[in-house]
Amino acid sequence: MQKEVSKSGIQKIISSILKKNITANLVIGGLLLASFVFIGIFAPYITPHDADEMYYEHLKEMPSTEFVLGTDRYGRDILSRVILGTRTTLLVATASTMLALFLGIIVGITSSFYGGWVDTILMRINDIFMSFPTLIFAMLVIGILGPSMTNGIIAIGVIYAPRVTRVVRAQALNIVHLEYIDAAKVGGESSAYIIFREMLPNLWPTIIVEGSIRLGYAILLTASLGYIGLGPPPPTPDWGLMAYSERGYMFETPWPVFAPCIAIVIAVIGVNLFGEGLKDILLAKGSRTKEAKT
Repeated sequence: MQKEVSKSGIQKIISSILKKNITANLVIGGLLLASFVFIGIFAPYITPHDADEMYYEHLKEMPSTEFVLGTDRYGRDILSRVILGTRTTLLVATASTMLALFLGIIVGITSSFYGGWVDTILMRINDIFMSFPTLIFAMLVIGILGPSMTNGIIAIGVIYAPRVTRVVRAQALNIVHLEYIDAAKVGGESSAYIIFREMLPNLWPTIIVEGSIRLGYAILLTASLGYIGLGPPPPTPDWGLMAYSERGYMFETPWPVFAPCIAIVIAVIGVNLFGEGLKDILLAKGSRTKEAKT
């Protein structure tokens, strides 16, 4: 009985997918997300030109067969920089999302498991962090630590961790009072064992969906920080930085600005569709479970 209740959430999702309980959102979002991941991994090998090389005879050139997305004011190939920018943006967004999930899971489960004054103190601290606007708080953190890729990851991870904490805590409160948790406590199992071996496996569906949602927000915030000059330093290919550096020439040569912006939009749409698809699978499975019980 305990093994059935503690079945891994990841196994539930894989089982649902294998049973073809998939939606158009999951397929389209998964394809878009997989495409960006592929581009990010193999970016240095698929760029048509050197992203940092300046072709002075092709300054601000319109899209052509040689330069598919044109060139910027320095003569650099836009397509190559967008492709390499995929790696930079996804690396920062994914790493910061993982950091947010790690912090949010630890604080959320701990708060729900111990309850009482521990829960009260942790949630009040959590509320303080959530009260800051995301972009302003990111600017504050990076302003103190200095602009860099590592500090951007730390800033975005700390920003979204309280939101993950709220979601994880709310779901964990539905589990912490179940019979198999009480049985583990009576059996003398340690708190760490109960949290990580009994509670956490049942939270994975919620964590995965929340992670996909936070990844979309992290991509937007990463691009925003790059746009205001608090992301990776020039000449690092970065979507936000590319749009910022060419904004003054947008009416004369709009393609250096539009190309990274379109990449941001497509990436966020892909992540959100994938997250919605995962949520549809979990909701469908949950509704079937309720019907079976009734």
